[in-house]
Amino acid sequence: MSVVARCVRLTAPLFFAATLLAQKQQAVAVAVPPSLPAEAQAAYDELGPQYAHEFEQIAGWFRDHPVQYFDFGEIRQPAAAGRVLWPVHGFDASGNPVAIRGQRPIFSTIPGVAGYAGVWRLVYVVTADHVQPNQLRDEASVDALARRHRVSFYDPNIFVNLPIVPRGSSLAHDSTSAMMGWYAGRDVSFFDFGTVTLAPVNMWRFARGQDVSGAPNVVREQNSVVDSIPAAGTYPDLWQIQFVQVDSAYAPNTLKNAAAVRASGFIVDAVTSIRNLPITTIDGTRLPRVASPVSQFADLRSPFPPAPTRP
Repeated sequence: MSVVARCVRLTAPLFFAATLLAQKQQAVAVAVPPSLPAEAQAAYDELGPQYAHEFEQIAGWFRDHPVQYFDFGEIRQPAAAGRVLWPVHGFDASGNPVAIRGQRPIFSTIPGVAGYAGVWRLVYVVTADHVQPNQLRDEASVDALARRHRVSFYDPNIFVNLPIVPRGSSLAHDSTSAMMGWYAGRDVSFFDFGTVTLAPVNMWRFARGQDVSGAPNVVREQNSVVDSIPAAGTYPDLWQIQFVQVDSAYAPNTLKNAAAVRASGFIVDAVTSIRNLPITTIDGTRLPRVASPVSQFADLRSPFPPAPTRP
């Protein structure tokens, strides 16, 4: 064997290994995200792991049946869905998205910033094989590729409830793990409660008058009352809160359904707030929520994509 042949034989594996390493480094190389406006930075800071906590289940009533739900906070009125972008390769013969393995969704806003409700309009970003997983981490990067006609958008007219929470948070009595997404090139954590309707529905809470600040004196022993539960794969998770003003003779949890509330003769205040409150159980049984496409069709087995699937 000649000296040249031996050199080629010895150096070829090193060359290909170096090439593969360079390709992987190029795939994951991303620019440092630009600084955020002061309001957005303050809101993002509150999503840090030091603020992680367990979200407790809260008891309520649905037509005399006990339900439990989580509370992901008040949202600004009127309720409006933000936009969540999910880059995918394309769609299969059944119309299902072909995921970029490991690609996270990209959120347009976060809690504490205008436009946040935890409910999102899902928009697919069809990339074919033009990007590597998580190369796209913010709306600006997506828009830049769109201007170059390297990606296209598809809006399936689907709303999903993906409340963003401090990183490391968990759900009480629920083994569901939080997922990771992007906001302006930064890590965010969220839970997936599936497809939802955007229109808020009524929830009745109970109070005895107001405190010195004008806030309702909540009857904490009384569970909230609702007249809707998740059904048919789409869920009413946004609730407009109305307080029922009961007297001192009222025994908590006497009223357990909406019809009884309406017939009680108690004064019902106007809507005071809208909150994101996904119901998860009824009569102690977990409701069969269907995950959003972001979870349902995600393929996390490999950090690199399969063979290209063009739209």
